[in-house]
Formats: sequence, C-alpha cells, structure tokens
Amino acid sequence: MKKKLTVLVAISAALTLAGCSQSSQANTQSQSAKSSKIAKKTSTKPTAESTSSKSSSNDDFVKLSADKMDYKTTASAITVYAAQKYGDTWEIALNAAEKGNLDVAFRTKDATGISADNSGYVYEVSGTGKSSNARYMLGGGDGSDKQVTIFVKQRNLGTISLGEIVNYLNSKKAGTTVDSLAKNTQLNVKLQGDEAASKTSPVQSNKSSASVIPANLQGTWYTADTGNGNIDTLTVSSNKINDEAGFSMDVKKKNTGSSDTTTGYMKQTAINGINFYSFTNMGQQPGQGSTYLAPHTENGQSVVVSANSNGRTNAVYWKSEALAKQNANKQFKDLKY
Repeated sequence: MKKKLTVLVAISAALTLAGCSQSSQANTQSQSAKSSKIAKKTSTKPTAESTSSKSSSNDDFVKLSADKMDYKTTASAITVYAAQKYGDTWEIALNAAEKGNLDVAFRTKDATGISADNSGYVYEVSGTGKSSNARYMLGGGDGSDKQVTIFVKQRNLGTISLGEIVNYLNSKKAGTTVDSLAKNTQLNVKLQGDEAASKTSPVQSNKSSASVIPANLQGTWYTADTGNGNIDTLTVSSNKINDEAGFSMDVKKKNTGSSDTTTGYMKQTAINGINFYSFTNMGQQPGQGSTYLAPHTENGQSVVVSANSNGRTNAVYWKSEALAKQNANKQFKDLKY
C-alpha cells in the first residue's frame, strides 16, 4: 500500500512538471510570436529617409502623356518643344509667356496666309498679348498620333506627331515646365495687332540717339526662304530692327536689366567662323530668344544671314526681291543648316 502511494505521488509530480513545462513553452512561443509580429510590422513601415527620397524623385520630373493631354497642355507642350527645337520666334513667345500667360488665338488660314493642306484653325501663340508669328496646326490622328505642323509666319518648319513631341520633352525632363505653363494658358483669346501693321508701319530711326547697329546690316532686305515662295522683309535702321518672323526691337548699346520686351541690346559673337550680332531683350542673356544677324557674302552679293544661337541658318536676306526669288531656299556650303 505504501509502495502504491509512493508511485501515485511520483506520477502526479511528473504530470505537474510536464504541465508547467508545456505552459511555459506555450507562453514563450506566444511572446515570441507577438515579438515577431511587432518586428515584422515595424520593418514594413518606410523610414523618413526613404519617404523623402521617393517624394523628391516625384517632385523632380513630371512625365507627360500624349494620350492624356487637354488643349491647354497640348498648346504648352508644342510651345516648349518648338522653342527648344527652333528657337527665335518660338523662344521669344515662350520666354514672355513664362513671365505671364501663354495666349493662344484661333485664326483661319486665309487670315494668316498659310497654304498648308491642314484643315481647321491656325493656333497663334503669344506671350505678350500681341499678334505673333509663332503658329501651329493640328492634323489627323488621335492622342499620340495627332499630327502637329509648326510654322513661323507662313513658313512650314515641319510636321511631327504629338507622341514624338512628348517623347522629346520627357527625354529633356521638360514636363514640369510644360505643366507649369499649361496652368497659365488661355485659349481662343484676341491678340492685339497683326502682321499688316508691321508691314505698313515704316521703321523710324531714332535720330536723337547715336547709331548702334553696324552700317553693313542696315537697309531693307528680302528673303524667299519661306518654304512657299512668299517674300519676307527685314528692315534695319541705325537703332531698330523689324522682321516678318515676329521680331521688333529698339536697340541699345548695353543691357540695362530692364524687363521691357520692346527694347534690347546688341552683342557681337563669332559662330562657326561667322561674325554674328545678337539682338536680345533687356534683362536676358544672348541665346534666350535672341535674333542673330550677320553681314555676309553669297554669290558675289552682300547678304544678311539670320540664324539661331547654334548658328543654324533660318534665312538668307538679299538686297532685292528678285535676288531673293532667284536664291529661294538654297543651301550654301559655308553656312550651317
């Protein structure tokens, strides 16, 4: 009997110890599981550093999509593209628009003299509220396949799809510029004045000021490098230039830093071995919407070469309309195109 009691006590003690061991192990596993869950939850939460990096990356570059563009963004994208690709008139319009609004007027082909096959409106772009020669037309296709033809006055600079424009702008990380400009774009506005005013208004020399522009640039010059046989005129006096590509300026000797877009200054520079004179709005540096003119000689005749800041020739101006027509759209070996 005593032996049986001793055995029962031993068994009972063993079971109690086993139960305590299992309970302790269960508690340990439970605590371990909780700790694991907390650690896992904590590890998936982004750190302040990674959040900042992601935010910074998103803020640096707005990516454009040709299939998701409204009319304002389309106008903005075309303007930024044309300014970067062709400079001059388009660059002038963009620089002015970035200080205020991008105004887009809807005009007919008859009103502009454009003879392209496109149907529909001519979109005239300005940053000053005044009539401009920066123009484009929209052709067939939808979304990224939409065709865009870009002009300076009646001069056809080329046709490109909206998708190609967007790819170019994205490659240049220009999406932020386009997006910002689109927010200040106004469609179907009425612009002040037109080309007729600049044709009929003679360029007056400022007799009260000393001559600034070299004598070999002065006079009335003609070009037929317009792509459609039309004649454009460049008129240069001792203090002022006016051309039918939309550039008009009272020229001073120095950059005063003024924001007056009707007044600019002249600076001489050599590009591709040719001595050009840059005409730039006050407060800007050469290349920012500048017109570049150079006295030159072609076929034994005195000419004026108009180019962009890279020295790429826009037009060659001659002393008479007859010479201009004879040499229409010719490319000369000593000039860059």
